[in-house]
Amino acid sequence: MSIAGKVRGLRTELTTPLFRNAYALMLNTAVNSVFGLLYWIVAARTFTDAEVGRGSALISLMMLVSTLTQLNFGQALIRFLPRAGTSSRSLVRSAYGISAGLAVLGSAAVMTYCALVLPESDPLHVSLPFAGWFILSTTLWSLFTLQDATLTGLRSAIWIPLENGIYGIVKLVLLVIVAQTSLTDGVFTSWTLPVVALLVPVTLLVFRRLLPRHAAESAAEQKPPTRRVLRNYMAGDYTGQVFNQLASTFLPVLVVSELGPEAGAYFLPAQTVFVAMNLLSQGITSSLVVEAARDESRTHIYAMAILRRIGATVLPAAALIALGAPLLLQLFGSQYRSNSTFLLQLLMASTFPRVVVTLFMTRSRMQNRTINLAILQSVQAAALIGGTVLFADSLGLDAVGWSALGIELALALVLAPTVVRWLRPKAPAA
Repeated sequence: MSIAGKVRGLRTELTTPLFRNAYALMLNTAVNSVFGLLYWIVAARTFTDAEVGRGSALISLMMLVSTLTQLNFGQALIRFLPRAGTSSRSLVRSAYGISAGLAVLGSAAVMTYCALVLPESDPLHVSLPFAGWFILSTTLWSLFTLQDATLTGLRSAIWIPLENGIYGIVKLVLLVIVAQTSLTDGVFTSWTLPVVALLVPVTLLVFRRLLPRHAAESAAEQKPPTRRVLRNYMAGDYTGQVFNQLASTFLPVLVVSELGPEAGAYFLPAQTVFVAMNLLSQGITSSLVVEAARDESRTHIYAMAILRRIGATVLPAAALIALGAPLLLQLFGSQYRSNSTFLLQLLMASTFPRVVVTLFMTRSRMQNRTINLAILQSVQAAALIGGTVLFADSLGLDAVGWSALGIELALALVLAPTVVRWLRPKAPAA
């Protein structure tokens, strides 16, 4: 196909909401990953390994508390907002209000423990003023992340990479500034402060422009979830998310506790890339959930189209990163290359079987069978955390990579028959 033909094909795809939003979410992942890596490269060059490890642990702790107190409203918005119609505004308001209130309570409890119970020698001990900033940051972060889910559910994901691109730039600039000062916990501060400035304009965009337009467009075929459906969906999905966070956001905290703050710093770039690869797949499948919610009769066609794009983007990228892992980690410093290369390669290898797991999870969400997610993610978390703790003394950081690869391979073998049957073309009804 000629270049002109490829351009026309791309234009055609971008007029289709399924692909337009999928590419927007993929672009957002790329933007976050690039700025995230740049951020930690600069942090590694300007702060000590211990300061980077503590900063990453505090950021992960904030994300953990934020995610757990959101009750997984984000996935509920992606699943039900496309056909919420005139109930769209109240659904978003409920998600924002409940998540913000629980974030205050959850982060206050965590900071009470870190500030008043932990000894000053502990890497996670904080002062009372910092505890107050942590509570505010966690609350704002909850709203910040819910905005992305809201924009996805409104089929307006094109705004997400713009929002996060600005955030990445401001965050990086602030990191350089605080590195020149004597501010303690400058890594955490530079990560969280830009959120304050970005919340207001995006909130105005959502409530004044996008929500009214979406409510009008979807009113004719609206099918808002009942309280029972929403409650049951969120119960299973939230349970699964709790375990998922134990296997991701809590992991840097676990590494610091088991292997020390330096190991936490070395773990950071590998985990950043690993999370980015998972978010690529999740972003594509989130677009699938949105479009299938609006037109369930075309679910099979949408699923096959999304699978082809995962094979053309996510998997080649994972292979390329695995091959270039030593060069990538050298950007952080020779100590990062020595301690993290094999870990990153193991994590990239686990991306291949994880595609099967991701498709199974997408199928479960579309069928409102979130109990499957709870079971699946509990197994993932138990294997990853248990393997890390069990083999940390003998394998060091590589224990995380071997645990991740082992559990994804096992789950892919078990779930592959179900996924294949789901993707197989259906025979026409008699």
